[in-house]
Amino acid sequence: MRLHRRHTAFEAGAEGDEGMGEILGVGMSHYPGFSLDPKTMGRQIVGNIERCVERGWAHPKWREPSNWPAPLQEEWGDDNGVAAGIKHRAVHLDAVKKAREAVDAFRPDIVLIWGDDQWENYHEDLVPPFAVYAWDEMNNPHRRSRFGGTNVWGEPDDKVFTYPGNRKAGKYLVNKLMDEGFDIAYSYGPLHRDAMSHAFFNSLLYLDDDRKGWDYPVIPFHINCYGDRFVISRGTGGPVPDGVELDPNAPSPKRCFDMGAAVARVFKESSYKAVLIGSSSWSHGGLTASHEYIWPDLEADGRLLERLQANDLASFRDLTTEQLIEAGQVEVPNWCAVIGAMHELGQKAEIVSYAPSHIFNSSKCVALFQPAGG
Repeated sequence: MRLHRRHTAFEAGAEGDEGMGEILGVGMSHYPGFSLDPKTMGRQIVGNIERCVERGWAHPKWREPSNWPAPLQEEWGDDNGVAAGIKHRAVHLDAVKKAREAVDAFRPDIVLIWGDDQWENYHEDLVPPFAVYAWDEMNNPHRRSRFGGTNVWGEPDDKVFTYPGNRKAGKYLVNKLMDEGFDIAYSYGPLHRDAMSHAFFNSLLYLDDDRKGWDYPVIPFHINCYGDRFVISRGTGGPVPDGVELDPNAPSPKRCFDMGAAVARVFKESSYKAVLIGSSSWSHGGLTASHEYIWPDLEADGRLLERLQANDLASFRDLTTEQLIEAGQVEVPNWCAVIGAMHELGQKAEIVSYAPSHIFNSSKCVALFQPAGG
């Protein structure tokens, strides 16, 4: 079933600054493992450990589950993580379903998603700190996981999903952000991959988990979260080799927070209803050096959760890139952007779910930031 697509003010040719726009905020994860059958999700930790050991990042002892720390063994259980995988996916996707219900009730003109490119559309020939996808349309096929297994929906790997974009809205946003002091790169089409980056595509797959259709125009908004290791690591985890000259830094959490606030002002001063989504997991095992790149820093994630539960949104502006790298939280700037927007608007966080995990690479959170009276 397809949703009825209403004509937006952008499509009608309006300039977009005639009234006061409403904004709904969402935080979620685009974790690729949720595209797999939950019964096979446990393969990921095995594959990740093998990769880490083979590349010299982790001690060979981690190949044997009996050597794992107790929390990992508990999740692994006696079924190779099957029960944990089923539960982990359900906790996050049930919460994302509630976020989708909020989006449908809100009926937005635009859905903007902050996410990070991982050597997909951007390579060493161009690494923008921020970039708006001002595309008319986005076409994405499923991509088979490197860990094997069919996708959870039983769909063909080459099935193509088509999502509406809005070039005019994207250009409007870029121009207004320039007025706000943010010079944002933009594109009208793909560069190295004929599709969106997985951060955006997976977010849409999960928001349409029951496949009822998606007709809201989408503006993907790239943040270079991997910064000084983007080209070196080509968008993957693991350590930076000794003696290698680092790439330029990522935009700081403060810069992302302030940029999100500017986006909120742009849409608030327009006549358009916008959903703003920050999409990423928090700490990643594959990025956590202190755990030999095998399991995430759940203690650091717990501190982020406490801030969000207390609606201490301003504190996300005070995070540092160094803190995020140490905790394996390098993708958190996607959340900093939406949190900055919500702080600007005075909208409070509602934690819909929090799904920590030792064996599924990362902690995942879903939060809603309803407009006043929402």
